[in-house]
Amino acid sequence: MFLLALVGVPLAYVIVLITLLARRDPRGILISLVFGVAAIASAIWAIKQSRSSTAGIGYLGVPFIGGLGAFLGLAFGRWRSSTDLGRRIGAWAGLVAALLVIAFNTLEGSKTRAKSSVGDNKQAEFSAEVARDREMIDAELKQNPGRERAYLDSAIRTRMNDRAFLLAALPHDSISPALLDTLASSTDVGVTLEAIRNPSTGAETLTRIYRTHTYPDYFFQALAAHHHTPPEILRNLHRNPGVISGIDMWLAGNPSTPKDVLQDIAKTATEPHVIAQLLENPALDCGLLTQVGVRLTKGPQRDPPDPNVMRATERLPDVCLARAKL
Repeated sequence: MFLLALVGVPLAYVIVLITLLARRDPRGILISLVFGVAAIASAIWAIKQSRSSTAGIGYLGVPFIGGLGAFLGLAFGRWRSSTDLGRRIGAWAGLVAALLVIAFNTLEGSKTRAKSSVGDNKQAEFSAEVARDREMIDAELKQNPGRERAYLDSAIRTRMNDRAFLLAALPHDSISPALLDTLASSTDVGVTLEAIRNPSTGAETLTRIYRTHTYPDYFFQALAAHHHTPPEILRNLHRNPGVISGIDMWLAGNPSTPKDVLQDIAKTATEPHVIAQLLENPALDCGLLTQVGVRLTKGPQRDPPDPNVMRATERLPDVCLARAKL
């Protein structure tokens, strides 16, 4: 019934409009179109105020809202001067209803916009708190040379429920793997993600998150980029990246990525940014570089030259000639 209304109302309006034009009876059509356009415009504006990933679904209802506003406007335009009392009442009721549709859309859009503004302010305040904590941590680390791990571990343990502090501290590589393992078990996926990204996080922790986390796909990019991620997991990520796109870019730049995966990326990758990451991989050997170089030079030459072709040429002496001397 709902889907029928979504399609049926605008379709019925189009049929009525064509019928009136065929009869050369345009009375009320202009007013009808004005209200229809106003209803559509207000609905689209309201949808655009939302930042939800599912907001686009609202566009499915736009034709219905436009058709409803147009029908109500048509009733007002045709019957507002009718000698029949019932039609006059219906005309003015249609006007009120059409204005209510437009007002409702505008009000809901304004509420959504205000809610987003409040969220922006809260996020700005939180970001400022993280920045202050980061500055404080950096200052403390400078005052404790040689004791970075002891300070960070102690500070984190005393503020385990302080999200801003945790997010400010986690990028530092002086945190102990054992504490990172604990933080990776957090129910806050943001904290878990930062713990996984830390270069000191161990293979056991990364494996546990990949195997047991409720939403493992959320961490696939971080796992693909981490040099402690076990080779078999990196192979699995290459074969089955789930819902995450662009995994090969992270695998291409990871020196721990198995050679067979790097060879497959070198053979199949077409995205320039993936090839660029591969060319910067510290594990790139002469065979891989040659494979990438041959693929790049086989393609049509560009003007200006492809940056990846230039970079491959630059790396050739370092990767092939220098290592040949060893």
